[in-house]
Amino acid sequence: MQNAFTVHCIPWKAGAPLLQEIRVAASEMGLMGKGDTLTDNLDNQYRHALALSKNGRALGCARLTPNGHIDRIVALPLEQRAQIETALKEVLNDYAQQLRIAPIQQLN
Repeated sequence: MQNAFTVHCIPWKAGAPLLQEIRVAASEMGLMGKGDTLTDNLDNQYRHALALSKNGRALGCARLTPNGHIDRIVALPLEQRAQIETALKEVLNDYAQQLRIAPIQQLN
């Protein structure tokens, strides 16, 4: 089955409104702490993965730290959560490999 969404690896400024939108939605559902929804000084330094539906709605996001960790992973809707999270991680892993960053570990 083909994904009903696409995942893009982008800098924060290229997708800030959509990245923030999905973080806030996840926080409202209790999937992220309120502090994790806020933009921090690191967002501009990190690379982000953004999952979008075919009509452009934000479905999930994650970010890659310069030392190869993936954090702030969130995906909605819940019935597609595992599939979206896997795709987010794959895109960031591919980006990390291009930069020759050490193996990636997910932060909790």
